[in-house]
Amino acid sequence: MTIFYIILLMMFSYLLGSIPFGLIIGKWFKKIDIREHGSKNVGSTNAVRVLGFKWGALTFLFDCFKGIFPVVLVKYIIGNEALYIINNLDLIVIYGAAAVIGHIYPIYIGFKGGKAVATSVGVVISISPVIGVSGIALFFIIVAITKYASLASIIATLSVGVAMWLDATIWHVWADKGPNNNSLQYNIVNLILVSALVLMIIIKHRKNIFRLIKGTENKFGSKKKKNIEDKQD
Repeated sequence: MTIFYIILLMMFSYLLGSIPFGLIIGKWFKKIDIREHGSKNVGSTNAVRVLGFKWGALTFLFDCFKGIFPVVLVKYIIGNEALYIINNLDLIVIYGAAAVIGHIYPIYIGFKGGKAVATSVGVVISISPVIGVSGIALFFIIVAITKYASLASIIATLSVGVAMWLDATIWHVWADKGPNNNSLQYNIVNLILVSALVLMIIIKHRKNIFRLIKGTENKFGSKKKKNIEDKQD
């Protein structure tokens, strides 16, 4: 029955991750479908551009929650170790990863979602709050300096991924140590999943990367006509 419950919780996490909060908030409060404006992305960055900072920030918080809740639900509320520790390996991130996949490929809106930065931040916060919050701070610092939200997302994502590996292999400060006080052994699957999430986010930003190289990427808050090449991102 344990496998059944694991699959059931993964499905729940995916369905939670599929909820397009940016779309819902835009339609509910502003009567705007953000898929028809800006980058046509349902994520928080486009929500800020189209709906304004207040509603964009709310979108970010809800999207972040989608990554936090499944992990917290299983590990701290349900508290059944059989659902996330198998052969001494902590598999808790599989639920957060399912939510991220749901955000990128949401079943409710034709599998065309966002880039999952906020949802991935939620997953990291649920594992290592210090690294997660530091990643958010780094994002805002880079945006303030460069005005490029995409560049900030890419750098912050890579930095968080590296920090997670360093913490589990060298620092041993924030990662769980596990039954044998071996953070690498206990978290290796989580680290692989986190690395996969980092790779997915970078791939989702591939068009932004090309535009950054060409010098055609829109700066955050720019009054220029928005580039809408990434219609499905």
